[in-house]
Amino acid sequence: MRNMRRLAAALVSGLFLVSFAAGADDAQGVGAINADGAPLPIDLGAPDALAGTPKGLNLACDWRPANGTPTTASPTGIRYGYIELAAGYYQVFLSPYFPVGTTFRIEGQYPKARNFSYQLYNGPNGGLGYLPDYKVQPDPGSQSPFNGVNTLDTAIQPGGHYTVRIVYGVAPATPAPNTLYVTAKNFSLGSQAVFIYRIYNALGNLDVIDHGGVPLPTVYKETASGDVTLASLDNKAVCDLGIGQRNLRRVARAQLSDIVNANPQYPKPIAAKPVPAAPVFMLRDNASDVLLNSDNRYIYALLSQKPGDLVLMRARAPTYATGPKAGSDPQLRHWSICQNAYVTVETYACIEDSNATIDKDGFFNIVISVPAKRPANAVPSRGFDWLTYGTDQQAAPILRHMLASPNFTQSAFAVPQGQAASAPLIMGDYFPVSTYCANSVFSAHTNAGETPKQVFAACAAGQ
Repeated sequence: MRNMRRLAAALVSGLFLVSFAAGADDAQGVGAINADGAPLPIDLGAPDALAGTPKGLNLACDWRPANGTPTTASPTGIRYGYIELAAGYYQVFLSPYFPVGTTFRIEGQYPKARNFSYQLYNGPNGGLGYLPDYKVQPDPGSQSPFNGVNTLDTAIQPGGHYTVRIVYGVAPATPAPNTLYVTAKNFSLGSQAVFIYRIYNALGNLDVIDHGGVPLPTVYKETASGDVTLASLDNKAVCDLGIGQRNLRRVARAQLSDIVNANPQYPKPIAAKPVPAAPVFMLRDNASDVLLNSDNRYIYALLSQKPGDLVLMRARAPTYATGPKAGSDPQLRHWSICQNAYVTVETYACIEDSNATIDKDGFFNIVISVPAKRPANAVPSRGFDWLTYGTDQQAAPILRHMLASPNFTQSAFAVPQGQAASAPLIMGDYFPVSTYCANSVFSAHTNAGETPKQVFAACAAGQ
């Protein structure tokens, strides 16, 4: 009854109405993705204020935090869109119909972070251009600490300056350095150019809220009479309404799921045998997916609470930039595992490479369960990390591989486009495997002092 009263209150407040609407940042159908490359489950489509902006309005929306990225004014809240919790996401919206030759100039500083990138998208469709940090050339007199696809130059202090441009017109055969191009023919009527700035893994004592210890970049529109800041061009009423609608939809859906499923019917205890069919991980393999982060490749699975108890996930851990075994050629810039709600796209929790527990064989081992089903031995001292399942009946854990070394021949990037089915063979032990497991089996084998590898085998066998 308590849950029903909460749900009724949410319905009265209007959350129900917006929770089933969607906009240009939502799915275009089953199998589309959102925000950071993960799969979206369903089409919830309905236009919002941004999607309905007429062609004649040259809209310009200055930086807005995206997907629940924390800010000084709002330091906590629901993160959504399958994003990574250690990353900040910031968006600029621009009309694609500015005259050819129009130029927006972005002046920024290299953040104190593991990774950053600029990517330009034609609304809800594929990417138009991509500038990874190691290709962002510094201004004269500055240096970039991002010196390679998988490496950082720690001798160079962050804070140096760079300049990036968005130019309206067809990209030349050899694009200018630090430049992305917008061509109106790539856009459907009413869609907006979406320019996304991502910052991953702030270093030192910085948090996501600090966006790498430097100010957000300043965007200018270059005109014949001088530069005009994007902030001064911002159509605040339209921008806040459209972006606010999108944010409210996501938060409302996640809140409703948390309310409805606060005491889920599942999980029910599972017997040791037979073990339910193991969740199968899949490589996301569509280069034209919506708002794809080109720095990453994604491996995900779909989980259900119905088998009960817990899921055990295991794979070999790659080395990473700034890691203790990185050496001069780390395998990746970054990797992580995040647990997400499949339908509401809420991100519940993540384990970053730097805080993952690695067993003596070089593998990470992650237990996923609702808190009530968390085994006492699912702790780092036993070789395991734990992630909450969340409140949605279906969940989607996502493993990210970011910016792989050319010499790392078993990364997710080593799998040719269109050959996702071959990922387990190419990646070998770096491709994750999983199994459902009864708490009784997990507890018995961890209490016996077995290794995570032995515990996984016992769970898979149900004995």
